[in-house]
Amino acid sequence: MRTYLFPNSVKLVGWLIFSIGIIGGLVVLSNDLEPEFFDVNLLSFYTSDSFDSDNNGFFIWTSQNILNDLAGIFVIIGGILVAFSKEKIEDEFIAQLRLSSLAWAVYVNYAVLILAFIFVHGLDFFSIMVYNMFTLLIIFIARFQIKLKLSSNGR
Repeated sequence: MRTYLFPNSVKLVGWLIFSIGIIGGLVVLSNDLEPEFFDVNLLSFYTSDSFDSDNNGFFIWTSQNILNDLAGIFVIIGGILVAFSKEKIEDEFIAQLRLSSLAWAVYVNYAVLILAFIFVHGLDFFSIMVYNMFTLLIIFIARFQIKLKLSSNGR
């Protein structure tokens, strides 16, 4: 059987990258932090600036603070490495636990999203959608790790 999992050796690196992304993202969000050091000019495929109509269009260079972007990229890359790295002993039980945790995470993630569609509106809904990019991965990792720890105590 062919598996599409990373080797176990990258899991520790994944945890480090994931942790930096989560902690950095929380610090950036809670303090509305945008240090000038992270201001860079980026090529944007499409930009719509309601305050500056001269800066609207396709393939325009824009000045952006990339600290939020870096935190998000760290969460995604680190989370994927953690979520999809082999365990030291990768057997059928672990594979089944991984699959059930992924299915459970999808159900919970979309249940929360449905509730957001019903009860959250305006810019707050946009914020929910931004966080929703990460919640599937975070819920999966949390569920898989908790179930793994609980099963290893009983094994």
